[in-house]
Amino acid sequence: MTVFGTGLLAATPSLSACFLGDGDSGGGDSDPIRFAFAPDPVWDYLLQTGAMTEWEQSEGLRIETSSTWDEFAFFAGGHGDIVSTATYELPLLEQQTGIKTVTFGKYNLLRITPITRADAPYQTLADIPKGSRIAVPSSVASTLVWGMFARELHDLDFRVGGGDFDLIVEDHFVMAEHVDRGEVEAALVIPEAAISLLRQDRLRVMYGNQLPYEIYGGICSCQHQGVMGNLFTATEQWYDSHEDQARAFLALWERGIDLWRENQAEIIRSFPQHFSVEAEEDIEAMQEYLAAHDWFAESVYLDQGWIDVETGIYDQMKSTGFMESDAPVPRFEALQPS
Repeated sequence: MTVFGTGLLAATPSLSACFLGDGDSGGGDSDPIRFAFAPDPVWDYLLQTGAMTEWEQSEGLRIETSSTWDEFAFFAGGHGDIVSTATYELPLLEQQTGIKTVTFGKYNLLRITPITRADAPYQTLADIPKGSRIAVPSSVASTLVWGMFARELHDLDFRVGGGDFDLIVEDHFVMAEHVDRGEVEAALVIPEAAISLLRQDRLRVMYGNQLPYEIYGGICSCQHQGVMGNLFTATEQWYDSHEDQARAFLALWERGIDLWRENQAEIIRSFPQHFSVEAEEDIEAMQEYLAAHDWFAESVYLDQGWIDVETGIYDQMKSTGFMESDAPVPRFEALQPS
């Protein structure tokens, strides 16, 4: 699951299955597009600037949003048409709900990476003594990705309830303090949850400050901006009968991505709650971090080449035991603008 992106149990951005506030945006005469997403700064900016109203009037559509941290229940209960979830969670989503899906857009890259104390000698998970305590956000979600990475890169068993480390499930927004106090040797953390301590050089990001997609590039011997924490995924039943609405939905979020690129500093300053920053120094540090490590996709639109590389993650998950060997690959569609 996913801050803007993977299931945090906190009222801040999510990290892979995330959800917007209750209610709908209004406008439009057709049936609404029912969408679940986490509180998100780009959505707020679309509303604040009137871009959402312009889209509604142009398309004759409206989006009805739901607030939930459980995309499984959201889909299984038949409460929505589109949900945001992560690439690595799609097989489990289909398996647990019994609902076939179609993924037709991308939004946020997975940005959870290990952090440690600035004075610790650890550069990778392989440098941490076996048996050490490491904080993770979940037994699944992004921990699965790092389990796959640990196996591929270091032949380590990285999982909750066993393996080479003592993995402790914790909330993102307390992990950094645990690392700083030496209560755990490292933690899988979203950058905004640790930005203050990173700014003070008390903590640092391991793996050379790389995002997961950059680490995956070394595994797949490819250049690929992927390993997504937030994808736009619909039920197959809805997508196959609403392709035009899905295309319009992507156009709205593409406009949001454009606004993000053009007004990033303003958006962070206007909606600091989405980045877990309050002090001016932390706001500036968040802006600097994003300038070098922006986790928003360059475009929401998929193409077949991107799909082929992104779905290769499932081969890696199968080969490392984090996905059943006979599990079907979820459906992706390269839906282009009209």
